[in-house]
Amino acid sequence: MWIARPPFAVLLAVSLLGCVQRPPGPPLCAADVPCAAEGDACVVGRCRPKKDLVVAALDARRLVLFPDAVAVVSSKGPSGGGGALPEAVALGRSATGDTSLLLHFEVPVVEVGEVSSAFLVLETATASEPPTQPVSLSIARILDPWRADFVSWGRSPRLDLAETAGSVGVTSPSPVRFDVTHVVQRWAKRTGEEHGLAVMADPNDPRGVTFSLGVVEKRGPRLEVYVR
Repeated sequence: MWIARPPFAVLLAVSLLGCVQRPPGPPLCAADVPCAAEGDACVVGRCRPKKDLVVAALDARRLVLFPDAVAVVSSKGPSGGGGALPEAVALGRSATGDTSLLLHFEVPVVEVGEVSSAFLVLETATASEPPTQPVSLSIARILDPWRADFVSWGRSPRLDLAETAGSVGVTSPSPVRFDVTHVVQRWAKRTGEEHGLAVMADPNDPRGVTFSLGVVEKRGPRLEVYVR
């Protein structure tokens, strides 16, 4: 049963405008910006020592998982999930205002130690123009149960404090991968407090970055999990 909550616009504004956390692990980076530490290279959005560029254990098995729930909430652009899910979502575009992509994955992992690494994969929409400047994306835990066909701008689950996930540049290739190993390891604990994640960006660019949701192009969000 759904309980009346503060407008999602208020909750999202707190998340975006408040202090954004830095995720654990190696420093974030972008392909067109060199890492600060000598001898490091930018691999899957993290600065890693060149001697240690393997991002998954050699004996790991890759699982490719697709979300079992997807929805978009936007203050000015298309919102909804289920049958109302838009073909694509523009994150960081000034014209669409505060926008968040909600994703839920069912990860068949029993123990935290099974997760060697995990990456959220997003595909830019084929006909979309690149951003005019790098767009910094953030992710946040979804704190409440939610239904994709029930989500709207004013009716959405609460989000935790956001943390930086990485950036998409003007020349970034598609697909884009973000290291979310610590997120999936947390899901594996099965505490009952994890309800997926939200992806968002401050709406500061005329174009933003537009991701396909798989409705038409069949190239939507997915999760690559390497397990041992």
